[in-house]
Amino acid sequence: MDESAVSQRNRLIVEGKLLTYESEDPVLSLDELEELSRGWGTAVSEALNWTRGEW
Repeated sequence: MDESAVSQRNRLIVEGKLLTYESEDPVLSLDELEELSRGWGTAVSEALNWTRGEW
């Protein structure tokens, strides 16, 4: 992140327009995430589509 992006991010945090938090769990790598989600198939995307409803 360049210096201007960092200062803009910090300004947004101070103004209460950006919330940040530190995760208690380690961030998964893409390979770990793919392995974890193996076998989910289309169930997740179908559920998301159902909750979005008709626009």
